[in-house]
Amino acid sequence: MKFYAVRRGRATGVFDSWDACRKQVFKFPNAEYKAFPTREEAIAFVSSTAPPRKNQTNPSDVSSDTFTAIWVDGSCFPQSDGSLRIGWGLLVKQDGEEIYRANGNDIPPEATNHRNVAGEIFGVLKALEWCQKQGIAEVTLYFDYQGLESWATGAWQAKLPFTQLYAQTVNTSGVRIHWSKVKAHSGVPENEIVDQLAKKGAMG
Repeated sequence: MKFYAVRRGRATGVFDSWDACRKQVFKFPNAEYKAFPTREEAIAFVSSTAPPRKNQTNPSDVSSDTFTAIWVDGSCFPQSDGSLRIGWGLLVKQDGEEIYRANGNDIPPEATNHRNVAGEIFGVLKALEWCQKQGIAEVTLYFDYQGLESWATGAWQAKLPFTQLYAQTVNTSGVRIHWSKVKAHSGVPENEIVDQLAKKGAMG
């Protein structure tokens, strides 16, 4: 069991769960918090008036892959005029609680030949942008198209400009990704949600 100490937040003190801690520090400017193995250490942190060490305010102390999970998906609808409607969707949870979802269709024209994969790629890119803004340095990312992981890790050679840019962006993002492939349309609730988000994004 961990104890979560909040020295600067909406409320300060020691909390027994990440969910309770997150409510005090999420989007709170310059929040100061850290997880400890014992309540005594957590109390000492809260009581201390000394400037916190760098690693004591790093969000990844508690917002690690254990707590931050992101699902992404893409969708493509061919139109009667030969054009394509392509969308992306993403869902973010921390400690099992949804904190963010988004979708869109802002796919550049040069990427449309990738069809729904372009949407999947943009889901990852948008997720990384969100992580950077939130100061989240480590996530588990759930996806259903193998290329998302394989291009980023180099297992597949990124031969086209769009996939090359994708791999480069992922690897220079500063976000550590734990890749987790899920089977599409297999009844995983989060995967079904991002599938619907991507479809809405495509037709929006």
